[in-house]
Amino acid sequence: MNSNQEKAVIFIKRLLMNPALKQFEILRKEEQIINFLNMNANNLLPTLSSDQFFPNMTWQQIFTILYTSLVLIINDSLFKELELLLNKINYTFVSFLRQTNYPLSKCRDQIFDFEKKILNKFEARNSFRGSFTAVKLNITDKYIEQIFRRREYIHFELIKVQRLKMSKEEIKDFIKATLLLKNGIHLITVGGADMSVGNVTDIVQRPFADKVSTMLQEQLRLLPPELISSAVNSNLSFLENKDMETTSRIASVFSMRCKNFNEYNKIDRGAESPDKSWFNIARRNYKFYGFDIKLLDELYKIAAENNW
Repeated sequence: MNSNQEKAVIFIKRLLMNPALKQFEILRKEEQIINFLNMNANNLLPTLSSDQFFPNMTWQQIFTILYTSLVLIINDSLFKELELLLNKINYTFVSFLRQTNYPLSKCRDQIFDFEKKILNKFEARNSFRGSFTAVKLNITDKYIEQIFRRREYIHFELIKVQRLKMSKEEIKDFIKATLLLKNGIHLITVGGADMSVGNVTDIVQRPFADKVSTMLQEQLRLLPPELISSAVNSNLSFLENKDMETTSRIASVFSMRCKNFNEYNKIDRGAESPDKSWFNIARRNYKFYGFDIKLLDELYKIAAENNW
């Protein structure tokens, strides 16, 4: 580590010590730091371009050094948390889809290795934030439990339309794996996105998704094509792709729900519960997000009934 990197690491670690960041998940801390740097560039430049820090550098050069250090620091915690999440997933659904016994631990390792590579891309990291949080907060388990209890629209779409004749627990794990691979859509994105977090959209067109899916199936040979398709297609608009897998539709909604999730937000007296409020707003804007309105309606009812 050269002197510039050492100074950048010290500066970033000081920013991360801000008590206001304690409430955020690891990738949201990264988002907050990036936003802080972008919003305060003019004020920070005179100090950071001084002899004490990075003399004679432009803001873009300074930002690049700071961002690189930020990613290294965040990755240290992120990859540990990701490995724990991947270890909690039961990969028996892979054997079910393959109709044969399969090296399940190797499937886990392949997902982990893939994520460590693709998370070098800013777009993939931004995309991953909601999916990672959704799996970490276990939003899938509580909603799938209610979906199977109700046996209404979403259950029908999972079992009769997508034909996932596997167990409820295997479906939960299938959706979690779909969420964690959702950012695979950025396999062939060119990068260079504006690093004002939030400017990146994951909605793509079918030909692009099909191209990525084919490439991922070549790279992730241990994983069933159904899983890769589910993950990649979660970046499509359901309004334009009515054959979109139900697991893809669920992952798309859960990822967006958790993208800016803050579990420490206090609910005002008389206000709607967080999930109920979010799903209600999402129903009004379902065309913008490309969501399945019937799926949103059922999730809204579940959230309302359980005060989530």
